[in-house]
Amino acid sequence: MSTHTTAPPTGQVPFVLVAGFAGSGKSEAGKLLSQATGWSLLDKDTLTRPLTESLLSALGGDPDDRQTPLYGEQVRPLEYDCLMKTCWENLEHGVPVIAVAPFLKEVADPQWVSRMLRRCDRIGVAPEILWVDSDEASMQERLTARNARRDTWKLANWREYLGSISLDHRPVRDHFLIDNRVTAPTPLAEQVEAAALTLISRHGTVTA
Repeated sequence: MSTHTTAPPTGQVPFVLVAGFAGSGKSEAGKLLSQATGWSLLDKDTLTRPLTESLLSALGGDPDDRQTPLYGEQVRPLEYDCLMKTCWENLEHGVPVIAVAPFLKEVADPQWVSRMLRRCDRIGVAPEILWVDSDEASMQERLTARNARRDTWKLANWREYLGSISLDHRPVRDHFLIDNRVTAPTPLAEQVEAAALTLISRHGTVTA
């Protein structure tokens, strides 16, 4: 079955950042949003994890490290550079993109957001942010369930990890807020579907 992209009502190509803390459920939200809109999904971990683990090992570090300065200062910037360059290349060719990553520093940095918005304006892209919110008990439950080696430190040092983040963290610009606590009154799929309908009304979708 072939598909084509309808002309977005705004005349701009949609670009959605799906952001949130580890264990918030952003990867699942990104997949659901891609299914609902037909837009391409680019997940930072999928794009960069093998290279990240190899680079950390080559630098004499732990391939599962996501907490030390080695990762934060030397490896993390490269991950985001790879992700964003892949996003821009698709967007410049008219391909709608959903980018999934924590984006914790990025969406809270007015300068980063301003630069992103200026580039979007130059190439005719409509940026959106979907922030996947959760609470500590829900995030801990999800991290435990997924049993990924990169989460080992967080789970073993849970109180220290929580002390290093703020659950009140939010993007500095307008955004969709998804409540993905285990106790949330509305299921994740329904919340993402509602966001997708709004995004489609703004920017168009992929049709059969």
